[in-house]
Amino acid sequence: MRRTLFLFLLLATLSWSCRAPESRPVMFKDTWAASPDRPWPGADWYANRVQDWRVRAGQVECVYGDDRLAGRTLHLLTRRVSPAGQEPVGLEVNIALRGDGALASKACAGVLVAMGGTATDYRATALVQQVPAAGGGLLLSMDGEGRLSLRDFSAPDGRSGAWTLPGNTDFASLPLLAESARPLDPVVWPVKLELDWRRGMLEARATDAAGVAVGFTLEGFERTRLAGGLSLFSSRGAKSGPGGFAFGGFSLDGALAYPERAFGPVLGVLYSLADDRADSSVLRLTAQLPVLAENESPVLALWIAYADIWHKVSDGYPLRAGSWTVPFAQSAYDDSQARPFRITGRRDLSSGSGEHVLYVGTLRGRPAAEEPLVLASLSCVKHQVGPIQWGPAGLWFPHTQLVRAVLEHDPDMLFFAGDQIYEGDITPPDTRTEELAILDYHTKWQRFLWAFGDLTRRAPTVAIPDDHDVFHGNLWGAGGIRGKSRPGVTAQDAGGYKRSAEFVNAVHSTLVSHLPPTRVTPQIGQGISTYTTSFTWAGVDFAVLADRMWKDSATILVPQGKFKNGWPQAAGFDPVQEADVPGARLLGAEQEDYLARWAAQRNERTWTKVVLSQSPFSCLHTLPASAMSDAVVPQLAVPAPGEYPPDDVPTRDTDTNGWPQTPRNRAVASLTRAGALHLCGDQHLGSVGWYGHDKHRDGTVVFTSPAIANTFPRRWMPAEEGAGRAPGAPRYTGDHRDGFGNLITVLAAANPVDEGLEPALLHNRAPGYGIVRFDPRSDEITLEAWRRPVDEESEPQMFSGWPLVLNGEGRPLE
Repeated sequence: MRRTLFLFLLLATLSWSCRAPESRPVMFKDTWAASPDRPWPGADWYANRVQDWRVRAGQVECVYGDDRLAGRTLHLLTRRVSPAGQEPVGLEVNIALRGDGALASKACAGVLVAMGGTATDYRATALVQQVPAAGGGLLLSMDGEGRLSLRDFSAPDGRSGAWTLPGNTDFASLPLLAESARPLDPVVWPVKLELDWRRGMLEARATDAAGVAVGFTLEGFERTRLAGGLSLFSSRGAKSGPGGFAFGGFSLDGALAYPERAFGPVLGVLYSLADDRADSSVLRLTAQLPVLAENESPVLALWIAYADIWHKVSDGYPLRAGSWTVPFAQSAYDDSQARPFRITGRRDLSSGSGEHVLYVGTLRGRPAAEEPLVLASLSCVKHQVGPIQWGPAGLWFPHTQLVRAVLEHDPDMLFFAGDQIYEGDITPPDTRTEELAILDYHTKWQRFLWAFGDLTRRAPTVAIPDDHDVFHGNLWGAGGIRGKSRPGVTAQDAGGYKRSAEFVNAVHSTLVSHLPPTRVTPQIGQGISTYTTSFTWAGVDFAVLADRMWKDSATILVPQGKFKNGWPQAAGFDPVQEADVPGARLLGAEQEDYLARWAAQRNERTWTKVVLSQSPFSCLHTLPASAMSDAVVPQLAVPAPGEYPPDDVPTRDTDTNGWPQTPRNRAVASLTRAGALHLCGDQHLGSVGWYGHDKHRDGTVVFTSPAIANTFPRRWMPAEEGAGRAPGAPRYTGDHRDGFGNLITVLAAANPVDEGLEPALLHNRAPGYGIVRFDPRSDEITLEAWRRPVDEESEPQMFSGWPLVLNGEGRPLE
């Protein structure tokens, strides 16, 4: 009954957010005249990047004018030109130069049209920027010589994005489709840019402030060539003064309307449910807003429907600057069944209160006593790597098939174990100032909300930060101090956080502020907030750990090992014997003590315990014996089915929680006393291990979820076969020691295999997700590792070696 009700509410929510497009084209106008001066251009638009665009004095400005990321875009989400019909299409926009004098070399401004295709999600099309590639559309622009041109932005220029997109594109080198016979010379800004299509003819004009016009006409231009998405486009700017261009007076006619595609005003929510009294819970919900001006203070309200009657249950707390989150809380909440919720306020998010419905979702009902709790475990969200295509062949975002696959399991709870963003994904991290770094984080974080919001609006969620979320490749938090470089030591290797407390706390506010309060010192180090906590819900006792925040750096603690980025470089150094130095921290003393107390507690309302953290307490991956770091990982050949690397050995990477060994063993001992299953992510390699501390198999089990999408396809394929493995089990299973000598029994590993699936850069890296089923009737826990679907027609498929069944004490069934 509970799941039937949930599915009904799910369909009701979908009907609100996925309405059919209007059958006729609807005029769109946006002058921005009514908008406050602020970074957010409005819910109809999506900015690449957040920090590159702002509304000022009734115009929307691109404030970025450098060569590196030339080609900034502001995408119109709620209109799309249809390939069908003969309805005329007309577009107008006024373009002004922000700087002084002539345009810089390679500068241009205008619009991108005809982006995307029928197989491309509109959210993926909204990432088009900076680099021409398939699906990129057509660029209509005024260039630095005053000439109006139409160029092919869908023709690849041969460059790839290994980690981030290439830059410094010369857009004058794109294939030319048409241009004005003469330039505007000189250009008297502002310029009105117009594009008209009717009956197979495309006309474009540019008219400057002096009334001088240039243009061109293309006959035999089929409507299908114009079909797709549209964005404003700004590249570089004036030779002196501020870079970029300003746009105003925008209008578009003849395009279909998709109002449900607006992104905002509320961009997403995260919420938690935790036992309060025997029959109720505490509801904590954080609403994520776009980046607003410093002086703005919108007032939001949370409403919940009881028996079809909406009740206002909470006014949001004041907006948190930096994170732009609004928290809500409701005690004694009746979660005996699922209930719709909505958030109201002013549609434009101006200061004050309002009654417009800004966001809807479903508060999950607590599973009944006899029903299983189904938890989805996810981690590591990369959006693009390799050859650039603005479509599903080269862009993993927005992970639609995976989200749909997770929804099919109807999870009661979500766990995102970290790396919800990668700091260099699509565009490199912008760390010119701390303010810009925070805005750049929001560029990446908003993508996460856009992709996974249909999950988080329907189920309570624990989402914890890992290293990439705070703009680190690896993180040794060293008690929250500020990491500072020194001769021969990078800021990252020095230990601590490279970014300020202001930045880290903004990240924490977006990710964990909806969790129950921290159970340790609220602020540590340079003032970084903590989130170590525990709560019970639906018969399960959860502990949430921060296994990076206090951890020391081996570069500092073990100088004789000459560690670089976590890997020992000293010849002859033995990490098993020499790296386990006295006093080295993993969880830190206070968090260790809390874990030990939690492990000893028993609650009559719960039947099992679970620890949620970033990474397993083991170094569970292998590389060729010659490897001195994991820099070789992306270049390694992916084995074909049945192949096995000849000389792989366990690695010695102190980014993993296999080091330091002594506090690792204390943590494993606490999990053993608790009888707690450990759920985590980080490693990209889906695996199930059985911890040992004094001997093999004397601990509990750890389930590391596969990565949603990744660039580092780690593997566990040691040349030495595991001992004591089950008959017929793969040679990599069984009793092992990791690279630091820790005892681990491998029960399953989703090793990357080349099965010929495309795109290979995605599917050869064993992407997927985890499902955990806690069944109180049988006192059993079932672990499932599911492969990422290849396409919409793919049959659901688990990785080989799953499912695995545990008892309520976190150990495999005998």
